[in-house]
Amino acid sequence: MAHPAVFRGLCRRPGRTILGLALVLLAVVPAGQSQEAPKTLLIGTSGTLGGGAGEAKEAAALQSLKEFIKDETGLANEIVRQKGWHELAEKMSRKQIPLGVFQGYEFVWAQEEYPVLKPLELAVNGPTYPAAYVVTSKNDPAGNFVQLQGYSLGLPDVSKGFPYYFVERQAQAQGKKPDAFFSKITPYDNVEDALDDVVDGKIQATVVDQAGLEAFKRRKPGRFQKLKAAAHSERALPVVIVYADEALPQATLDRFRNGLLKASERERGQTLLTMFHLTRFEKPPTDFDRVVKEMRKAYPPPEQGK
Repeated sequence: MAHPAVFRGLCRRPGRTILGLALVLLAVVPAGQSQEAPKTLLIGTSGTLGGGAGEAKEAAALQSLKEFIKDETGLANEIVRQKGWHELAEKMSRKQIPLGVFQGYEFVWAQEEYPVLKPLELAVNGPTYPAAYVVTSKNDPAGNFVQLQGYSLGLPDVSKGFPYYFVERQAQAQGKKPDAFFSKITPYDNVEDALDDVVDGKIQATVVDQAGLEAFKRRKPGRFQKLKAAAHSERALPVVIVYADEALPQATLDRFRNGLLKASERERGQTLLTMFHLTRFEKPPTDFDRVVKEMRKAYPPPEQGK
């Protein structure tokens, strides 16, 4: 779980920006042929893949992703969009969709309802288990989330995943939606601009994750010293690549997993990681299940499960 010393520790650990992405990778297998390798991987998403990028950048990122998967697995693939995590999880449970990628908190909800869903890999930027932070000026009197009520908040594009979800849950605990809890929510293209505006007094707070803070500290250490974390989350799961048990041949899963694990070793893979604000793919660590339980306790699913 996160602790108060985490923010101070950022001063000692340079890092890179993190993604606030919501993506879903799917593979469709014809009925009755679940143990045959699919001829085409259909890659779907519950949102945009490019972290709020424009249409042109999004299209370029998707094309790069398709080419990378083709190169590493030998499988043709197409990219489609799903309505949300619950629809994806339900289809995966019926083995209509054997592969999927969820935001970490979405996976926690999905696996609780559908135990057939298993983690294959993590899509990571910076720390394996990132935390979310609401950052203010160092001299600001706010010392917890409740005291941020009425503040103006910056929302970088890459913070629209778990960081914003953390803010949303904290506001709901006070009986309000974020746009009612804060006086104004201003979108930003990137974390650095939002943090700069906090330092300059243009906004009172912004929500970011650990990798975003580390990147800012590395680039602008003097300005970083003028900031503080007024509130922070527990450690959280990153994006999780998931498979439905017994829905694909093991050889296909291995090809897919190994191709992603080697992404940072390939020029095209490095381009892909950069486009999606990732540093690497990695296997679930030994404490993965424990972190899932921690998140499940801290962030129960929405009432409607969707």
